Amino acid sequence: MLQKVEIVTTFGNITSNDYFYGSYNTSWYKGHRVICSPEKRVRSGGIFNGDNPFDYVFPVFIAQVILVTSFSRIFYFLLRPFKQPKFVSNILGGIVLGPSVLGRSQRFREIIFPLRESEFLSTAAAIGAIYSVFIIAVKMDIDMILRAARNAWRIGIISFVVPLLVSYSCLYPISDKFQGIMKGTFLFYVALSLSFTYFPVLAESLRELNLVNSELGQLAMSSAMLNDLIQWFFVALSVFIKQENTRDAVQALLGFLGLLGICIKVIRPAVVRIVKSTPEGKPVREIYVTALLIGTLVIAFFSDALGGTTISGPLFLGLVIPDGPPLGAALVEKSDYLVSEFFMPLFFAHVGFNTDIAAIEDWASFHRFQFTINMGFLAKLVGTMVAALCCKIKFRNAFLMGLIMNIKGILEVISFHKWKTHKLIDEQTYTQLVISMMVITMLVTPLIKILTKPQTRLNPSLMNRGLRTLQSMPKSSEFRVLFCVHHEESVNSIIKLLEVSSASHASPTCAYVIHAVELVGRAAPLLLPYHQNRRTFRPAFSSKTDTICRAFENYCRVSKGTVSVQPFTMISPYETMHETISSFSQDKLIPLLIVPFHQNQQYLVSRSTANSIRQFNVNLQTSAPCTVGVLVDRSFSIPVLSANFSCRIAVIFIGGPDDREAIAMAARMSEHKDVIVTVVRIVNLWCTSNGYKEDPELEWEKGLDDAALDEFKFKSMKNEFVTWCEVEAEDDVEVVNGVRALQGNYDLVIVGRRRWSSAETIGDKEMTDFVENPELGVLGDILASSDFCGGMVSVLVMQHSGGVGANHSLRHNSSNLYYTRLGDDMNFG
Repeated sequence: MLQKVEIVTTFGNITSNDYFYGSYNTSWYKGHRVICSPEKRVRSGGIFNGDNPFDYVFPVFIAQVILVTSFSRIFYFLLRPFKQPKFVSNILGGIVLGPSVLGRSQRFREIIFPLRESEFLSTAAAIGAIYSVFIIAVKMDIDMILRAARNAWRIGIISFVVPLLVSYSCLYPISDKFQGIMKGTFLFYVALSLSFTYFPVLAESLRELNLVNSELGQLAMSSAMLNDLIQWFFVALSVFIKQENTRDAVQALLGFLGLLGICIKVIRPAVVRIVKSTPEGKPVREIYVTALLIGTLVIAFFSDALGGTTISGPLFLGLVIPDGPPLGAALVEKSDYLVSEFFMPLFFAHVGFNTDIAAIEDWASFHRFQFTINMGFLAKLVGTMVAALCCKIKFRNAFLMGLIMNIKGILEVISFHKWKTHKLIDEQTYTQLVISMMVITMLVTPLIKILTKPQTRLNPSLMNRGLRTLQSMPKSSEFRVLFCVHHEESVNSIIKLLEVSSASHASPTCAYVIHAVELVGRAAPLLLPYHQNRRTFRPAFSSKTDTICRAFENYCRVSKGTVSVQPFTMISPYETMHETISSFSQDKLIPLLIVPFHQNQQYLVSRSTANSIRQFNVNLQTSAPCTVGVLVDRSFSIPVLSANFSCRIAVIFIGGPDDREAIAMAARMSEHKDVIVTVVRIVNLWCTSNGYKEDPELEWEKGLDDAALDEFKFKSMKNEFVTWCEVEAEDDVEVVNGVRALQGNYDLVIVGRRRWSSAETIGDKEMTDFVENPELGVLGDILASSDFCGGMVSVLVMQHSGGVGANHSLRHNSSNLYYTRLGDDMNFG
């Protein structure tokens, strides 16, 4: 239908005599583009009423959202094998939909991205950027700057100063030859942008690469936080500088400081009160979460009105909200997925629409500016490497640190978009900056993934400490054990296990207790001593942590000096939690690590959390540099201070390094006056008569087994509370039947997870198919089932040092936790 319209705008009365059908007339008024369109064109009346849905705002916006999210996910799926982050796939999706590819078709632009409807997409993209910055700030931990080690300070400052000097030195002398960049102080801010490493961008990328818990990732994040501290200073300075006169500059600065003061003095105390008023284990009230999410837009409005940027206010608001549960986690849980999967693709699509490769026409300026960008990248790489090498970090890790510090992301793109909006750069320069940042990230991210070994320590001397076992521990040395606790319900059983293994005054026990909490609502993982946490208000460390740590400290006080406890709190993703535990045990020279079986908490946590705990245990068994024990708790929690305290322990010994660790643990427990130990040795007659002659490895293992048993017998021959028995078995089936027949009044059964054997016996594959929990091994799985003593006996499954046996010449793949043959678990010598 043809219409003649008169448009009244804020710029004055503009009469358009142009007729249009399904398109919009545009004109210019005082330097502003005015889009003239008919009224009431939001929702279509339907195709059966003769309306074209693409002539209306809402259907077009829906089509835009569908295309943007679809292209983003398609590129993410295609680039995942190449280890590319979401940032790259989102940018590529926007570029493909923009004028560089599909947008080159005028018909496509008129139908999918007409002028007026594109303004709605731009608004949604701006809201996405605001909430993205807010969520990023909520996850940040300002205390990390104060906790940063000297190495982090050195790397953080040098990795910023060196590229800044190099970039500005390259940019300033040839600035007159650039046509698309504003001159003056803005050149310095361009050099600044090329030199920064933004902590939120880095933390998100490291999380996608599963490096957030590695020593390399931890050091990089601490260094990036220092970069952010410098960046905030220059953000405040830019608000002052960009004003036209001194009066406006002072007013803008006062407004900026006033906004910051409101966040610190008004909002921060309010959110702290909200956190303290929230009952333990209960979610934050919806009204508080809603108020803060709406408040994000409110503070963005005032931030823009005061002369700053729309993201400055949300940044300040996010920083004053305590990270982690309950409030920070609730905000992230409610909004993170929607922002990252819906709004951010829209933002990057908007970036892509403004990225036009065809706009690159002045190739001389292009090459000069690209030279500056490349020199900034190389300067940051080399500067970071030199700083890392000065910190005695190996060359390979120093190179990786340089690559990590060059990762780019959303905050850089927001800066570029702001420059283009304020006409500080032209379309060619904007396109060049966006594509350059994307290409740099595309290159460095897969290199980081390929070259990084998460278990590699930054300090080479730590790698030479080797593997530690209970067997190799000197008898008179301190017995160090690490307990990983997920929930309060595990405390009693672990304390009892600690009690029965801590009777020796000649070898006192030092227990490291780590309360493991899943990383939610914060960007960086954390491992801190419990008492250091209590000095400041940290809502992430809840009353559960207090209960767990105080329980162990109370036990320590009544242990008569034989036990010392060092409690810690760890907040980390379950996917990489094992890296922190492994590094910690290596640093502290810990020979034994005890973790609870995931089914111990099956009624306390969701199925997904239980599966995450299970995978955490499996990862530890693969990577830990010490013996790992998995405790299957079946009411193993008799009060240790009871006058009638006693504990009956059975040890099943068949053979192999895991069983030798089990017998070493039993030897230590047998020293307790209230512990009764029964050792059951199962002898495989087939291996005794044939296996050792055919396989020299089995013969070597038998010698080690006999030596371990002889030592145990000699040590306990005067102990009337230690008993010994042997059971003969012809094959694996008889072994399993013999184990099931051990019906006794035991509180705890200790067994090794695997056996060393190269012999195959009948029924191997069939029996392996019935194992429900491979991390317990075949015997451990049987003992933990309800078929054994009605499922009322606790089980401790021992595994020797990450799967590496005592004889390092033995052929064994330590990364393979799931054996395909029962013979690997059941044939023994």
